[in-house]
Amino acid sequence: MTVLRYETRRGLRSAVIWALSLSAFTLAAMLLYPQVSHYSNIFNNVIARLGILSEIFSLNDMDVFEFMNYYGLEVGNFIGLGGGMFAAVTGITIVAREEGRHTAEFLFPHPIGRLSILTQKFVSLIIQIAVLNLVCILASRLGAGMIGESFPGRVFTDFHLSLFLMNLQVAVICFGISCLKKRDSAVPGLGIVLVFYFLNLFINVNREAATLKNFTPYYYTDIARITKASGPLWPAIGIGFAAAGVILLIGVIRFVKKDLAI
Repeated sequence: MTVLRYETRRGLRSAVIWALSLSAFTLAAMLLYPQVSHYSNIFNNVIARLGILSEIFSLNDMDVFEFMNYYGLEVGNFIGLGGGMFAAVTGITIVAREEGRHTAEFLFPHPIGRLSILTQKFVSLIIQIAVLNLVCILASRLGAGMIGESFPGRVFTDFHLSLFLMNLQVAVICFGISCLKKRDSAVPGLGIVLVFYFLNLFINVNREAATLKNFTPYYYTDIARITKASGPLWPAIGIGFAAAGVILLIGVIRFVKKDLAI
């Protein structure tokens, strides 16, 4: 478990920094809620006249200033995009850096199999993502208490479960790609997240493009869809993880067999 301890200790600092940064945005958005909610009728009328702009963020499907909807839109965007970026950056570099930084020559001569190393790195990645999400949830609870609001327990749980699964799906995809790469650049991972994010916005505008929902995990983190379905969108989640699993499997098989650059 040496690799697991090392990777977790090394990555937790970054995870906590990301989590605290996202939590700061979360608290700021929630502290603004009492002020903006007083003008909800005015803002809702403005949103109704925005046309395509309201469709992009699914604003026309809900009362934006109902507390959970406000939380899902404002905080969901912070945690969703920020958490996805963290998962992508960490996942895309956690394996590739062994070759990119020429540490493979130190690590792999030790009496430990490559598959064991990958397993420990993957478990460490999951732990880091879980810590980031947990800190953000605690910050959300703190923010709600500060403004005297409370979350509907079922919707709150379903929403954050969907966010965590989205982060995990991105991490699985990027981990698989990391196994195929020889350089530890984070750019491909960030590109993947942005493509996923804007693809979901495209689906919101073009309802005929709903068949693309299985190509982006951000589809199943939308608070309006979760509320309408009365729970997580399990079909979309299942298909997304099946595709991510294929990428992970290809990457692991390739990594176990390839000649490492040292």
